[in-house]
Amino acid sequence: MRIPEGAITTSFRFRVAYIDTDRGDVMHHATYLRYLEVARVEHLRDRGVDYRAFELVQGLSLPVVEVHVRYKQAARFDDALEIKTWLGLANRAKVRFDSLILRGDELLTRAEVTLCCVRLEGKRICSVPDNILALAQLGR
Repeated sequence: MRIPEGAITTSFRFRVAYIDTDRGDVMHHATYLRYLEVARVEHLRDRGVDYRAFELVQGLSLPVVEVHVRYKQAARFDDALEIKTWLGLANRAKVRFDSLILRGDELLTRAEVTLCCVRLEGKRICSVPDNILALAQLGR
């Protein structure tokens, strides 16, 4: 996976905490999902979408329906990492956030996280709203 030409990316930087590692000093595989979620929310924030308001005001949520993660190299305690995130796909049915996790110039992980849109009242799937779809158009 490469960052598509013209895609608007955001960067989220963090340092691997001791609590996020196993006895082998390696970041636990499930921890990546937590950091990918933080990177998605920050990507939306950087693009003008406040996810808290998205839920409270619009009454919508974007639950994860599918995750593809390719672990290429291990992240370890105290590594300074960067997650580059962009909107890889957006249509009325779903949105997909694509991410690369890097340690400096070294690619550690590739991820694709697909989400649908749910109306919180009634817990029913609904169309992805225009303000989210517009984010994909701005990056083209």
